[in-house]
Amino acid sequence: MAGQPVKRNYANATLDYLGARYMGVGSEVCSYTTQAVQIPMRDGINLEADFYSPELPDKDSPAGLIMIQCCYGRSAGISFINARIFAARGYQALFVSTRGTYGSGGTFDPGSNEQSDSQDIVVWMRQQAWYPGSFATLGPSYLGYSQWALLHDPPEDCVAAVIPVSPHDQASHAWNTDRASWSDMMSRPADEKGSFFSRLWHLPGLSFLRPVELEKAVEGLPLEASLQKYFGHRAPWLFEYLKHPDVEDSYWASRRHHISLERANIPILLVSGWYDTFTRQTIHQFRTLHERGVNPNLIIGPWTHVQGSGLHSMPEIMDFLAEHVAKTGEYNRSQVRVFVTGSEDWRSLPNWPPPSNPTVLYLQAQGGIGLTLPTQGARPSAFVFDPLDPTPSIGGNQMSGGGRVNDSVYADRMDVLVFTSEPVTADIEIMGCPFVHLMHESDPPFADLWVRLSEVDTDDISHNITEVYQALDPARDMSQPLKLTLQDCAHRFRVGTRVRLIVGGGFFPMYARSLGTAENRVSSDKAVPQRHTLTIAGGVSQLVLPVAAND
Repeated sequence: MAGQPVKRNYANATLDYLGARYMGVGSEVCSYTTQAVQIPMRDGINLEADFYSPELPDKDSPAGLIMIQCCYGRSAGISFINARIFAARGYQALFVSTRGTYGSGGTFDPGSNEQSDSQDIVVWMRQQAWYPGSFATLGPSYLGYSQWALLHDPPEDCVAAVIPVSPHDQASHAWNTDRASWSDMMSRPADEKGSFFSRLWHLPGLSFLRPVELEKAVEGLPLEASLQKYFGHRAPWLFEYLKHPDVEDSYWASRRHHISLERANIPILLVSGWYDTFTRQTIHQFRTLHERGVNPNLIIGPWTHVQGSGLHSMPEIMDFLAEHVAKTGEYNRSQVRVFVTGSEDWRSLPNWPPPSNPTVLYLQAQGGIGLTLPTQGARPSAFVFDPLDPTPSIGGNQMSGGGRVNDSVYADRMDVLVFTSEPVTADIEIMGCPFVHLMHESDPPFADLWVRLSEVDTDDISHNITEVYQALDPARDMSQPLKLTLQDCAHRFRVGTRVRLIVGGGFFPMYARSLGTAENRVSSDKAVPQRHTLTIAGGVSQLVLPVAAND
């Protein structure tokens, strides 16, 4: 079934013009029409979609077809960046609402149906008179996840993909508080969600504006019961996540698409941000594809999740589509482009990470860190993490409220350890993954560790660079050093700045806090403070920086 094509109105034309100008893309080449269509699935339900068709002279053909699957609706703000901006530059665009969302039939169960539904969309497209014989896929975040689901069994006529800030594996991002705010948005009726602008607080990246009631639910103990009281019968998937903490559980099988990285054989543009919640997965995608010789392109900017979704990379996306879909242009950028924080410039590279030399900085007594090996008599450093007054999550790789921030407040807290170097006397550029060796003990053994690398500038203000969070194995051998690998970064410590390492036992509310007991952390209300101790003597606790080989 299909409705009548509708010409673009003045309001959308104005939004298209202003949005494209903000993003720095070239001029429009045409207007377009929008046609409501229904796409049948193999189980009998229909997906609602809008088909965008460029209005071109009779002698001209569309530049190509782009397929987009979206769970966030098809309203003006969402459709602009994912469909309309391309239709106004000569592309056809099929903008499909995910199963169980915004008029599409069936039940929304995040991640479970995209693999089969995307294949059914392709079958339907091939039967349409307007189908040009090939297509590309596009879209950030959950829209990108849908692309990886399709590439589980890559269609021969899929010729390219643009995948910003997107996971291929839902299990590895099963639980943090972003999932609660995201689930709150996705579980509300479409009419309750209202217009795009009235729903801004629900959107990934802006959920720091979420209701106080939800914040209180996340803070409550037991966590599962507190969330259940807030959600009621909404968002049943959220509680399935909590019941299946093991990523190898069969529950996650349909939501993990590592096989797509082994099967995809098309040009792929990957976009991420140093402060995106999916950066680690995007870099893994690049490395796997690159090692296979697929030669994807990777862009990593100084961006959060929303910023990395295409807001700042649209010119590159347009050039990528021009070469691989329209066949009218050339994507003449290097395989890897990363923004180096600290020096605040872009760097072109043939691969990621580039060659580096490991440089060891030793944790020192009384909060120092540097090249000098501590004496055997250096006293241990310790702190206590209290789950009833948890260390707050400030900045970093959060989907909401993250990014590069002033994190100087940690230096005044008693529930973290802060190690700060003397001012560096020559620029130090790091590219890749820093890691730490920590001779660490916790009492009780049920504990988490959060480690952050920051820079203290010449005004004595600290800003975050990268970090890692790890729930520790209570059966670990505490006589052996613990190795934790921080997330990839590219940063230059300028002369006069200082290196800072922050070690804590929590990062709340981004991560569900350790309660310090053997009981399940989401179903228990028993909380025990945890004492963390780091051995400093002899240099057994250290930070290893990947200093760029040419630095």
